[in-house]
Amino acid sequence: MKTIAFDVMGSDLGLSPAIGAALKILNEKKDLKITLVGNKTEIEEELKKQKLASKLVDRYEIFPTTEVIKMTDGILEIRRKKDSSMAKAIQIVEQGNANAIVTGGSTASFIAGCHFILKEFEGVKRPGFMPTIPTVIEDKVVLLLDVGANIENDPEDLLDFAIMATAYSQSTKGIAKPLVGLLNIGEEKSKGKELQIETYKLLSENPKINFYGNIEPREIISGDVDIIVTDGFTGNITLKAIEGMGKKLLTEIKKAVTKGPFRKIAALSLKPAFKEVASKFDYKNHAGAILLGINKIAFKSHGSSDLRSFHATLRMTYEAIENDVDNKLRKSLKEFKGS
Repeated sequence: MKTIAFDVMGSDLGLSPAIGAALKILNEKKDLKITLVGNKTEIEEELKKQKLASKLVDRYEIFPTTEVIKMTDGILEIRRKKDSSMAKAIQIVEQGNANAIVTGGSTASFIAGCHFILKEFEGVKRPGFMPTIPTVIEDKVVLLLDVGANIENDPEDLLDFAIMATAYSQSTKGIAKPLVGLLNIGEEKSKGKELQIETYKLLSENPKINFYGNIEPREIISGDVDIIVTDGFTGNITLKAIEGMGKKLLTEIKKAVTKGPFRKIAALSLKPAFKEVASKFDYKNHAGAILLGINKIAFKSHGSSDLRSFHATLRMTYEAIENDVDNKLRKSLKEFKGS
């Protein structure tokens, strides 16, 4: 039986969508258990409102805590608030009582907690956040990392990201030789700062990495590659730009096609097409980011996650457990780096 420790406190929309998503995934995955970590009274009150709660009572449990790490809290709160839902959820995984952790809480505290409690793989200096980005190719996504676990990275970090993302793609996506691209301002290998130039050399010289070369930001959703590596600062800006552009563009299209009675009539016949595109590029359907390089499986959902976002993150977490991702990543690092 797979088990997820789910920190249901600390996200922007409260615990209602988190618990709703937990029950939904439990109803879908019969070999899954979830430990709901947080304020016992609040969790119990919410469970009473959920129709699926009584049906699934044997596959969830409550781990009571008395503290919550807020989005505005500093990075050291993970140590100060020892009975916080986030700290306890991480400890549950570290102690072997769950296979993975999911949270929608403070990103900085989550990274710090994973570093202090779970620790990085041997040989990995810095872990990286990796979400999935939809592409224009049907049913194809691209893995982008790092998107904010670090402000600065060196070429060795990006090499580690490429290795781990390759193993993840092979194990969860079934891609035998995933193509790895390096995010840069141009295709030529001489482009970029020292970080990009040196990383290009490392990636191209490693025979176990299927290196595509540089890829420009405008080609991220083209589907040309399976993985894109970059430093955390650039990756975070890139991710937020993609999310923001997608959301605004769909809003503007909706406004344009419903402007005036004749357009509204014409738009009715195109409604299924608009819905299909909107669903494909809605970040809520790809809401989770795994923290690669940590000794256990650790997923972070958006702080503003709703039920759909949390459900997507829990689904991705389940798939990572099912495919034994953490052990495969550790094995790949040793093989790829020859250690």
